[in-house]
Amino acid sequence: MPSVLAYHRPQSLDEAQKLASQKNTVLIGGGTLVIPDVLTNPTNEAVIIDLQAVEGLVGISSELTEGQNSVKVGAMTRLSEMIGNEKIPMLLHELSKKELPSTLRTQATIGGTIAERNGESILLSGFLALNAEIETDREAWTPLGQFLQPGPHQGIITAVKFDIPALDSKTSFRSVGRTPMDVPIVSGIGYAQSNGNLQISLTGVNEIPVLVNSVDDIENLDPKGDFRGSSEYRKHLASVIYSRIEEEVQA
Repeated sequence: MPSVLAYHRPQSLDEAQKLASQKNTVLIGGGTLVIPDVLTNPTNEAVIIDLQAVEGLVGISSELTEGQNSVKVGAMTRLSEMIGNEKIPMLLHELSKKELPSTLRTQATIGGTIAERNGESILLSGFLALNAEIETDREAWTPLGQFLQPGPHQGIITAVKFDIPALDSKTSFRSVGRTPMDVPIVSGIGYAQSNGNLQISLTGVNEIPVLVNSVDDIENLDPKGDFRGSSEYRKHLASVIYSRIEEEVQA
């Protein structure tokens, strides 16, 4: 049996922060990522801190900051709650549907998806394309691209905020997988803003989703190959996807 030293369910962020400062602590939201890891590593002692009861970490709200409409989503909001919510851009509706099987979407949280920093997460890639920022401890905001960089991060993720695409902007999602239900080998999400600026976020080409501004940027990537495709194959897919998105949003 795995060695779980203790289980805590704090009611406030302050209480959660104090518990998290102790040794061997593991934060969980929906538990879809952490609990299986704890169960498969019985030699790792863990103090579980369940954030489900912490006040103020659930909900979806609209904001207007410096003329830009944005949406703020609490870290404990479930992926399933993104689907069908009128405040969520249609692009993220679709990406939320594709992120996990339906049974897991009702458990998995936005905060957990961000914390995992999975290079194949299309929802995380969508946040990146829409210039998302991450809030920690209800105080500091960090651009998602910076937050995803390797290394430890201090604080508890409390929310994510991202732009609402303007009516005259365009978005596009393209992917290649072995089957429509599989996690894409490579995917791309394009966001062409009103001012003509185009940015494309890619999955499957790095340990984290990455933004690229040209096909030349893809040549500088060094994706890890696996049974689904070699490094060169992934770069080729990324180039094809980039070209298709560019053609679609600039049509």
